Amino acid sequence: MVQRIVKWDIASHFAGIAPGWLLKAGYCFLGVFFAVVLRSVANRFAPGVAPYSFVYPATLLATLLGGWEAGVGTLVLLVFLTWRFVVPQAEIQMRYQGAAMLIAAITGVLMIVVAEGFRAAVRNVVRERNAKLAQRDLLFRELQHRVGNDFAIVSSLLDLQCQRSENPETRNALDSARGRIGSIARIHRQIYALPDSANIDLRQYLQELSANLSEAALPPTGISLQCECDPVMMPRERALYLGLAANELITNAIKHAFPGGKTGSIHLRFARGAAGWQLSISDNGVGTAAGPKKSGLGTGLISQFVRQAEGKLRVENKDGTLAVIDLPFSAAFGVDSQAASGAGV
Repeated sequence: MVQRIVKWDIASHFAGIAPGWLLKAGYCFLGVFFAVVLRSVANRFAPGVAPYSFVYPATLLATLLGGWEAGVGTLVLLVFLTWRFVVPQAEIQMRYQGAAMLIAAITGVLMIVVAEGFRAAVRNVVRERNAKLAQRDLLFRELQHRVGNDFAIVSSLLDLQCQRSENPETRNALDSARGRIGSIARIHRQIYALPDSANIDLRQYLQELSANLSEAALPPTGISLQCECDPVMMPRERALYLGLAANELITNAIKHAFPGGKTGSIHLRFARGAAGWQLSISDNGVGTAAGPKKSGLGTGLISQFVRQAEGKLRVENKDGTLAVIDLPFSAAFGVDSQAASGAGV
């Protein structure tokens, strides 16, 4: 609690609202008011007892909030008010009150010195912490930049090998791998471009993912992609794996659900279900073939991404193909319920 008070930087919080001297004077009078209230309560039970006792906490409070200037002002005013109004109520010899006032003033000054030193020490700690955080953020951004460069290098190598290969199957496999590398790089870049926080706005993330897929993967005409998401926050790492899984599922739907240039729509939705959160990707295409299914690279990637997101995947034919990733309630948490629902892409 004391550290929170000390870190309350008056200049930064109230810059442009009032002059600094006026704010310090306000804290000075706040300290005086605090002591007067305490003395008024004490006088109901023991008038004039320990006349200078409430000078110290009030001086400490004013110093912590407004600095040494506010503390000194509070000390001077309270010592004067105590001498003028409280001391006469005390049934003690007045010849000792001069010494008592001097001791109270010296003690108050020492308290101001200690409190101001404490303020300075905490400011230094906060300044060093902020510098370390800024350095860590710089190193993190540099790391993300290097990771992006690595993705670009791998994609270029695959593209070069694809051009050199004369085998159509090899060219298709390399081209598919290059496309997946590009998708992962795009999602990675997108999620780490969001505000630096442990949790991210999932609706914004999925809408941007859908917009990028619409531009990069959808045919010019014939297939539409809509995104609908409840306003929720999700840990960054889980959202990353969830986005990668959604990217693979949507890409599969684009490739296989509408053969021969058929038209249709794909719907991405994230909402709260009866047993937890659900990410569903549905299309009104030809559906999945019956019988045993091949376990290809895409299927393996989807399973891995879903597992990393701590979810479970189920796929069924329902007027096309419906893929649902079930997540526990702890996977995300709601935000302002007045926020609008996700818009279509």
